[in-house]
Amino acid sequence: MRRTLMVSLATVSLGGGMVLAPGLAYSAPLGVEPSSDIEEQSDTAVMGPAQEYQHGLTVNGVAPTLRSVVVNEESILAYCIEYWVQAADPDHESAVTGWEDFTGDNNFKTDPQVRKNVAWILRNSYPTLELAELSENAGVNHLTEAEAISATQSAIWHFTDDFVPSGDLTVNNAANSAVPVAADSEHNVQAVFDYLTGEHNTGLNEQEVQASVTLVDATGTQQEPPAQLETLIEDEEDHVLGPIQLNASTSQIDLELNPTNSEVDLTELSVLDANGDTLDTSQEVTTDEMWIHVPAETATGGINISAESTEYGYTGRLITPEPDAQRRFQTIVVVDQTSHQATSELELTWQQPDIEEEPPAPEKPPASEEPPTEEPLVEQPPAEQTQPEQPSVEEPDTATPDEPNAPADDETPQGQITPTNEPSTSSETAPVQATEALAETGAHQTRNILVALGTLAVGAALVVANRLIRKKPE
Repeated sequence: MRRTLMVSLATVSLGGGMVLAPGLAYSAPLGVEPSSDIEEQSDTAVMGPAQEYQHGLTVNGVAPTLRSVVVNEESILAYCIEYWVQAADPDHESAVTGWEDFTGDNNFKTDPQVRKNVAWILRNSYPTLELAELSENAGVNHLTEAEAISATQSAIWHFTDDFVPSGDLTVNNAANSAVPVAADSEHNVQAVFDYLTGEHNTGLNEQEVQASVTLVDATGTQQEPPAQLETLIEDEEDHVLGPIQLNASTSQIDLELNPTNSEVDLTELSVLDANGDTLDTSQEVTTDEMWIHVPAETATGGINISAESTEYGYTGRLITPEPDAQRRFQTIVVVDQTSHQATSELELTWQQPDIEEEPPAPEKPPASEEPPTEEPLVEQPPAEQTQPEQPSVEEPDTATPDEPNAPADDETPQGQITPTNEPSTSSETAPVQATEALAETGAHQTRNILVALGTLAVGAALVVANRLIRKKPE
């Protein structure tokens, strides 16, 4: 597992009689944030205790050893960068300075590219990386701690002091260990050495880095989705979102998907890369394109996609032991790893298709009832009615022939109906009378008409007879 916060490198020195005094490499624990402003710190450093040393195998007659150093009360490990300079004793007081104050004179002092190569080795080897990751990168099996230390220290010296220029290593038992060299130790040490000094080592600049990442919704373009996505589509109303393009300064990207409303269940969605492989967003992903499948039955809503890219760099400090009257001591180089994060967010939404409800089945018409049987009309005898009084026939007054018996102006001739426009105030209104009339049968109405006509005829006959009598001469 890659440790992402701090890396340190340190100097190496050779004492009299070719006794190595190794330097230190550092990796801070995960979760410890490095300081953003080193110059404002009051750093203190002393050489660490000997019991914290880690020993390697003997390579070309030299046995590398990792030595501890305590910086700001934190014990770290570092490799040496000075092959011929003696190391200080444990608890030796040291000053903390910048790289420009390096007092050595080897390639680390004179060649900026060597500094980059050494920094890259410390960033990509043990103990910054776990043994398993280093083994995989270098293409070896069952790499041991001693083999990793030997290969890494030899690679650093190869750049700083031209150690084994040919690159052909000879591996023997460790000087400070009774553990014999394994059958594949020489192969493993050589393979890791070649990896750290080969074309993979492009150098690591001492600089602050700038990360970048963007998310672009390219839905609607002519780009065809992966075939695996088609197999997920079960309904023509399913949503296919994508391609979503990821452009980042790093190959590995942290992705996080969150629903924009509580009705959306992320487990219903499928996230695929350009090859149709499912993306596990709980881990860093390596992709520049992704597709999202949303089943049709998923509730209306959306998701927020967040992408984060992290770049790593480093800044350097020197841990310089205080010199005595006879000599200076090895200088330890501490590399503080820095990081920069860039984030980008994209929100995608969809609309659940309207579900067409089937029209309700037509209601069955009620069972037709047989129309009621019309009983034949039976003419009922008319109810007893008070017959209208017959107009009395009065004896005509004796009058002269010149003065006919004409009715008075205010009298209505018998047998005539005088129309009136005055509204009726009787409680028996016309509608009531009409209703009563409708209640009568047709035969009853005809009889009444005949009676009325007969009455009129009798009245007319009496009038004519009266006139004839008056005209009869005496």
